[in-house]
Amino acid sequence: MKKSSFKALLLATLVGALATRPADVLKELKLTQEEVSSQVFEQLTHDYPSLYLSYDSRQAAKQLSAQARATAVRAIYPIVRTYVESEDFRSRYDSWLRNKYHISDTPDPSATMTNADLKALMDEQLDQTLAAFSNLTPQLLAMMLPQQVAQLQEQMQGADAPTKAALNRELTELKHIQPLATSKPDEFKTRFLASMKRTMARQMEQGMKNEEEHLAKAKEQAEEQRGNEAKYQAEKNPNLVVQKKLREFIALAESVDFDAQTEKRGYRVEFVKDEHRGKSREWKQLYRIGREPVMAARDLARTWLKELQ
Repeated sequence: MKKSSFKALLLATLVGALATRPADVLKELKLTQEEVSSQVFEQLTHDYPSLYLSYDSRQAAKQLSAQARATAVRAIYPIVRTYVESEDFRSRYDSWLRNKYHISDTPDPSATMTNADLKALMDEQLDQTLAAFSNLTPQLLAMMLPQQVAQLQEQMQGADAPTKAALNRELTELKHIQPLATSKPDEFKTRFLASMKRTMARQMEQGMKNEEEHLAKAKEQAEEQRGNEAKYQAEKNPNLVVQKKLREFIALAESVDFDAQTEKRGYRVEFVKDEHRGKSREWKQLYRIGREPVMAARDLARTWLKELQ
């Protein structure tokens, strides 16, 4: 079994701590409630979590008899379970899961927009802009003509041949109508607004292409988000994760051959049989912890699992 199996049920409940009462367990192991909570959370939320115990804690635990370790396992079990069943854990788990699957309460509105919706929106913006300019006097519009010419000249730089030809026609038109600003202001206004409309329509056409690409990307992201939402909903209940980890630990604990023989090879102690040497790190950890504390942890895991079902 490759994954942690609740890191071998939190390393058989923190290596079968050091005392019989929960408070004493933490004190003797020089652990805080926050440290235990952090370790438990990591074991439940990561596929390959790490588990750190200080050198002093590990050395002290090694001095205990197998029976003392089993007793200590039963003592620290309520600490682990109380935290997993707390509102703090559930809130933290939900935040972690939302972050994992990028769940947002404010979805991108463009994900539901069609190309037709986009076209209608841009046409509406064009009409509103032209309506605003139509309220200006010919004299004010004439003051905008140099800016319009400069804008067209800028757009010609780097444009393809058909676009350059169209822009050049617009520049010629603006030069022709410029004298009309004083001689025939009404005609000037009509022709200037028509030129502006053509220029803005051309800009919006290019903008439409860019926005359509954005819409296509938004829809892809929305489809991916729907998949993430389904995964989030499937894992939203932390009890399901706890059940999975407990089952993994029970199966792992029951697979350990505590009668497996070891021998010293140079500076290392190794299993005699190849099949034991090839076992997972968690399997070997439980073997080293010993039958009594591991079986005590297994029995507690069974009880917990039964109550969750």
